[in-house]
Amino acid sequence: MRWATGVAARDDQRVDSRYDLGKISDEYRTRQKYLSLYGGWSGGLRNGWVRRYTYGFTSDDNRFDALVGSTPTRVVPGNRKLQYPWIGIDVLQDAYFEARNRDQIARTEDFFLGWRASAQLGYANSSLGSDRNAVVLRSYLGKGIDPTPRSTLLLATSASGRFEDGGLRNGLASVSARWYLRQSDRRLFFTTLVANISSKLDADQQLLIGGDNGLRGYPLRYQAGSGNWLFTAEQRYFTRWYPFRLVHVGGAAFIDVGRSFGSNPYGSPSLGLLKDGGFGLRLGNSRSGLGNMLHIDVAFPLDGDNSIKKVQFLVETKRSF
Repeated sequence: MRWATGVAARDDQRVDSRYDLGKISDEYRTRQKYLSLYGGWSGGLRNGWVRRYTYGFTSDDNRFDALVGSTPTRVVPGNRKLQYPWIGIDVLQDAYFEARNRDQIARTEDFFLGWRASAQLGYANSSLGSDRNAVVLRSYLGKGIDPTPRSTLLLATSASGRFEDGGLRNGLASVSARWYLRQSDRRLFFTTLVANISSKLDADQQLLIGGDNGLRGYPLRYQAGSGNWLFTAEQRYFTRWYPFRLVHVGGAAFIDVGRSFGSNPYGSPSLGLLKDGGFGLRLGNSRSGLGNMLHIDVAFPLDGDNSIKKVQFLVETKRSF
């Protein structure tokens, strides 16, 4: 029997923002007190599978206030206090293989080719200190497969939300597909398709799409709505260049296509289909155990409003190519 227990806590005061067309549209003050106590046990690897059972208690208290100034608050989110016990299960198939030059440069990567699933169920009640009665749900399901000897397909779906007052609140569902096609030891073609849809999001939540989550030719947090989708096709190159034995160098040429849809109560309606193309440099940190990678991208938007610059420069650090 293997077991674990732990605690997570946060006491945070901050100013949060809502965004419209890449700019801050209004702001509000947030005070969050979060505490989660958890434990779990597992029987270990049996017949190629691992199952882990977890339980815990979570207190999540969020208080919101209006701000005045250059971007005054237009809508103050409603206060929210959830205190609930929960149980969960994780199931994982032991089906990993080693690869190189996929999401990292010149590093050994563990790729998953099996089933992975998790679910968590909690119940918040006023008798436990919550300001409402609600069933809290989270779930995930993923599968990796090798359609051909040179390709790998990773599929995943997740869902979360609360059932309260006879309906779903702050619901969010996501699906994704990632396809890798090996062309040579130094070349790889990659595509991904991601779609998200929400239901009655809390007023402190926005479902955004822009330069910070894959639509690289557009400003960060550019469009909001009740749903979005994004398709990316990327040709990756992994060079042998290893200057000063500090960073491994790679490059990419890409096309991004996506859009938001549905209502946006805090800003502009959807601008429809947005497309961009571009190229970038990848610098893999060979001295870090985290595998962080510096992205330097130049992207050219093909749609959007007239305020967008014709060339977008992005510099950011990510965990993968």
